Amino acid sequence: MATANEILNFNFPHVSLQEAAKNIFQETNIQLLELRINKLLKITEKIGESSFKFENELIDAQVYRKFSTAISNNKYQIINLNGFDKKELKALSKCLDYSEPNNPFTIIASENNVSIALSTLDKDWKDIFLFGLIRCYLKNWESRHNNSLKRIYEFILPKLNQYNGRIAVLKSFQTNIKFFDINNGDVVFGYELAIKNKDIKEVTKHLSLPENWVSYPYFSKVIVAYYEKQKIKLPHLLDNITTALTDHNSSITNKRLVSKLIIQANTNDLAALQDKVKNIAFKLVGDPENITNWLAFENATETEKEELKKARIILNEWITRQFINVFFEKCINDRRRKKFWLKYVSKISSFVVYGSKNVKTLLKSDERIQDIVEARFKTVYSNKGVSAFIIYLADYVLIEFSDEGYAFYAYKVNGSFMPDLHQRQNSVDDLRNGTMPMLATRKYQNIIEHNSEGRLSHKDGSHEDGSSLHWEQVFDWWIKKYTGIDV
Repeated sequence: MATANEILNFNFPHVSLQEAAKNIFQETNIQLLELRINKLLKITEKIGESSFKFENELIDAQVYRKFSTAISNNKYQIINLNGFDKKELKALSKCLDYSEPNNPFTIIASENNVSIALSTLDKDWKDIFLFGLIRCYLKNWESRHNNSLKRIYEFILPKLNQYNGRIAVLKSFQTNIKFFDINNGDVVFGYELAIKNKDIKEVTKHLSLPENWVSYPYFSKVIVAYYEKQKIKLPHLLDNITTALTDHNSSITNKRLVSKLIIQANTNDLAALQDKVKNIAFKLVGDPENITNWLAFENATETEKEELKKARIILNEWITRQFINVFFEKCINDRRRKKFWLKYVSKISSFVVYGSKNVKTLLKSDERIQDIVEARFKTVYSNKGVSAFIIYLADYVLIEFSDEGYAFYAYKVNGSFMPDLHQRQNSVDDLRNGTMPMLATRKYQNIIEHNSEGRLSHKDGSHEDGSSLHWEQVFDWWIKKYTGIDV
């Protein structure tokens, strides 16, 4: 009897069917499917990120006022019984740190108020509320509201553990929860990035966070910790660290890290980096001449305070050394004077140069100091080519002039001879006072007369047997005698 296959004329060998099955979908179709799957995944990721974008400030303000009014009137039942609708709950989750100009009230300022807000959210919980809470948590990291932050963290933790969705940001938080421990999570994260040689410039990407969140205080110690682990590679690390600091844009982090960079670079091995670090410090912290720029920030540790002080002194020394080199090369070209004052660099607390616009242009043409001239130069009205280098040493103002015919002057800061440096000078000649006595009178190798204020020439003593004092010796003697500084 004929088989069914024979009757129907079906002839499909198993081997042929198996081979045909492998090619049932064309390669172009497979690639198209993969492309569409990747597109869907990106959409999912984007939707997750968009949840972090809080644009409806109107409803934020309404919820904030509703909550603050209820709190101020002790009417917690308005919050707990009447509740909020879905939009209001979402707004509440992201306005714990919201405030208005005429109302200093913030929910986060009180642990009790935070507990009420979290309890309200918990009654009608949605995973989307995590976005606002996480933003608030990271934005207020290291703030004085430590108890409130702990409360938020304790609330977030179990919610993340229970999360089983696919939103990339929340999955990232869930996986990396150890990095958000309020005690040292930021430091742990920074260390891990460094150990794994991750790019610190993309610090938010490693946690799937929006790029603009890099400015949040959470990332301050992340960046510092990263540096601490990688600092042995400073010459190769510096550019990336600088970019991270610029993006982070925090004066606190700048002070924390720039002070460390200065201290580390203050060695012979890293001398080549000092100019670069100096420019970074000027840009991110400011001129060490302005003490306000270098004051310790709120909640700074004793170590951070000491590092700031030390870094400011070192930076000022670098700048002073450069200015002395340039001034005595370009304005007068006197090697002896340059060598003499370089000895005192570490003792000079401050300096300023006075001169004409042409002198200023001359100094700015030197790349060693061109970024600093503006802050350390005072322009006089006169176009005369003479300039003056004013040095603050102990309780004295010491003035060197660029013209060889001008004597050196020493004024007590609070003395009666002291010129008024608070107003613009007509000429550098206004800084001289020809009625003042000589600082020291010498005879052979002896100082026979001296004064606490006055002037000195840069001429060596002359005696046939060569026993007279050089001007450097006289200057050293006078400085030691009246300022106590001996170098």
